Amino acid sequence: VIVPNYIMARTNCHEASHLYANCCRNHCEDLMSHLEKQIGSSASEPRKIAEIVANLPSDTVPAPRNLPRPLVDRLFQVSRTNNGRVPLHGRLFAQ
Repeated sequence: VIVPNYIMARTNCHEASHLYANCCRNHCEDLMSHLEKQIGSSASEPRKIAEIVANLPSDTVPAPRNLPRPLVDRLFQVSRTNNGRVPLHGRLFAQ
């Protein structure tokens, strides 16, 4: 019961009108799940995160992908304020 309630939660819906909404899965959750399984921890080194993400295929982008340099730099910036690790469930990583 919990999983269907989560999947069909209003936060996963696009408001089509004030009468109804189109609800669907958030594909970013699949990508995040893969990242979490590969890392096996709530935080990781920025280089490891960048390597996993670069080799992570999605429905819209084939792997390997080239991560923009500013994005990789941002991972290292986040790690400097967190003892060399990037928290996967932190606000800065989500941004």
